[in-house]
Amino acid sequence: MRRALTAALCLLSCMVACGTPPADRTPAPDAPFHDVSSRVPTGTAPAPWPENIGSFLAVDNVTKGEALLFRRDTSSMPASISVVGFDSASTRVSLRDVRAVPCATRALLRVNGAPAGWSVALDSARARPVLIDALEDLSRADSQRVVVRIQRVLNALPDSGDAMEFRGLPVVVRDAWVVRLPSGPITVARGARLRNLEATAHEELRFIILENDQPRYIARVAGDEEVVESWDLLAAVVTDRGPVLAVAREGTRSLQLELVALERGSWRSIWRSDALTCASGK
Repeated sequence: MRRALTAALCLLSCMVACGTPPADRTPAPDAPFHDVSSRVPTGTAPAPWPENIGSFLAVDNVTKGEALLFRRDTSSMPASISVVGFDSASTRVSLRDVRAVPCATRALLRVNGAPAGWSVALDSARARPVLIDALEDLSRADSQRVVVRIQRVLNALPDSGDAMEFRGLPVVVRDAWVVRLPSGPITVARGARLRNLEATAHEELRFIILENDQPRYIARVAGDEEVVESWDLLAAVVTDRGPVLAVAREGTRSLQLELVALERGSWRSIWRSDALTCASGK
């Protein structure tokens, strides 16, 4: 997944204009958890920049030595930069430069002194990283138990109207992460159902957050296997307003950064980078 994410970053950094996909549908007020999809009413206003994470975030491109930069103010330069990964280590680095290519809202950040394996650069004065264990970091027995619990939850979810063609098909867990929050661990996972057709294959992907084996946040998308959007967990941080997950939403020609936060006891999407676009014709 990290290799695919790097390819998407390379593509996105060269694009002059970036489309704005629809934001997530708001679930019913009485829903036991947030169940969102890629389809929402058009014209939804972009969410404001989340002040609790600081003034910027950047997603690393491991092959090019630069990161895709997202910031509250495109005229400001990042300060107090730290890079983080899954190991909860935060390494202070210095700014080398920021290149507004192809435009200020799709700028590229380069830093000095970063160790290998980091995924996100952030404002160290506002956010602190959290330890994440991927499945391969766990013992074989523990990883199997995690997968079984995730499958049990995903297979029990009701099918939405857009995914009735997958009804009865089992969910395969593609990736899973145990996030060690100060309040206790949560599990984040990505699962899929595949339906082979004559000329192509259709796929439904699900991104889920579990607390005590109970679903607290679900995102789903379905479509042709070659073009369906996916998700990847980049980092988890704690801010003065609570934990935040940095998630990559990757399509065939797009990559958006999404922040999913725990607010007032509920996990919800608080910001997506599709609010930032390059002006056409630049």
